[in-house]
Amino acid sequence: MDKTINSENIKHQDIRSHKLKQYSIGSVILLVCIVIVVNFLLDRIFGKALTFDFSDYNQNSISKETEDYLDSLPADTRIRIIAFFDRPDNVSGTPYQYILPLLDDYVRKSDGKVSVEYINPLTHPTIISELDPANAHDLSSHTDSLVVEYNGKIKVISPIDCYSFNVDYYYQTGDYLVTGNNTEYVFTNTMNTLTQGYSCKAYIVTGLKEDGSVYLKQILESMSFDCGEIPVSDNFAVPEDCDVIVLNGPNNDIPEKVYVALSDYIKKGGKFLVSINFSMKNVADGFERLNKLLNQMNVNIDSALISENNPGYQLNGYSQDSAVIVTDSFKDYSNISLLHSTNARSIRAISNPESAYKIYPVLVTSPNASTYNIDKTGNAIEDSLVDNKQFNVAVLTENEDTGSAAYIFGTLNFTSDEYISSYGLNDSNVDFLKSCVRDLTSSKQLNALNIATKNVDDFSIRTSHATSSSSTAVLVAFMIVIPVAFVALAVIVYSKRKNL
Repeated sequence: MDKTINSENIKHQDIRSHKLKQYSIGSVILLVCIVIVVNFLLDRIFGKALTFDFSDYNQNSISKETEDYLDSLPADTRIRIIAFFDRPDNVSGTPYQYILPLLDDYVRKSDGKVSVEYINPLTHPTIISELDPANAHDLSSHTDSLVVEYNGKIKVISPIDCYSFNVDYYYQTGDYLVTGNNTEYVFTNTMNTLTQGYSCKAYIVTGLKEDGSVYLKQILESMSFDCGEIPVSDNFAVPEDCDVIVLNGPNNDIPEKVYVALSDYIKKGGKFLVSINFSMKNVADGFERLNKLLNQMNVNIDSALISENNPGYQLNGYSQDSAVIVTDSFKDYSNISLLHSTNARSIRAISNPESAYKIYPVLVTSPNASTYNIDKTGNAIEDSLVDNKQFNVAVLTENEDTGSAAYIFGTLNFTSDEYISSYGLNDSNVDFLKSCVRDLTSSKQLNALNIATKNVDDFSIRTSHATSSSSTAVLVAFMIVIPVAFVALAVIVYSKRKNL
């Protein structure tokens, strides 16, 4: 009797266990199907709204400004981004770790207008002749770079172009200490320039022992300028297509033949952007020919160093590092009334009766500043002090009859690699410079996109500092930890219930 009952109980339990097993398997299959269908429907219906970026400062996501720009393009727009390398399996610790995930987001959110291709010229050499049949860009020397192509027009972007980095650290060590991620700034403005066309042509004069203009080029290119260089030489000439000549931080005076060519350019209504500061690199050079050139425009760059005596304008307690005042005529160029000046020379207006140029102060010191000259050894020259005056740190000079004009800065805090790398492409000084450049080329329509630099923790791009750690953790949590936890819970429940 007991054996019969026990046998029937075992049989009943086996049937129940078998049914529970079938229910469990069926439930799992049904749940998987529901998840797949719901995921597909949510992606199709909500799309971008349900895409999340867990990286610091949204490093892997394009901003609303870029999305709006992409949405404004015609539906048949095709922008290709070609990477001249095979995609790494793991980008962490490489120069591409901030670049490639963001490019993936361009593809996701462009509705087919942007594509990214990885084509290594070493294995597919025809890509070079396809993109640059005239070899105008020398693409064979740009391995490990990226090319943006639209309607046969291309722009080469090096990985380091996508970062702000500490210039002093680079000069000291040869490594790049990254301080900002400019990937979106560079790629979106490059796309914008290629799709709308260049507005102006700027030529930067090189060969005067200047420190470089990497960031100034990026700024001008973001404003749809096509930037070129004119090296100082015996054959120096201003090209016919030039809209603006740039002298950025020369530490040597211009040679005679350069003076003659630029003097002729002034007479033709030429426009200039000139930045020069006071440093021990140029203290011995009086810039006689450069001043002779600018004297034609009623301006002179003084050799004296400006010292700010008003403590309210000094920055960090240094008289040579100070806030300068935006004059009333230019207050609309900046959202703040004080900007940053370091190691500035005064820009003095002169009276040239034969010149029709008018001078407009742009940036000035407080009324309590002074200037003094320094010798080659760094010592102040006696009797050179000019005290308790207001000095011009930047001026605009223009001739309404010929259209010739120039913005002249006595500090490099608006154009130098050192300053912009430290303070970023969205610094107030940079925004002010853009306004000055727009005014200088007022006949041109410049549709620049204001894309913010993304902050990063300081690190060398040669070390392994991943930005995807947060998203990786979330991926592991959702794809491994949570599913394993559910399976473990199911096993425990099943083992508890099978003997009921």
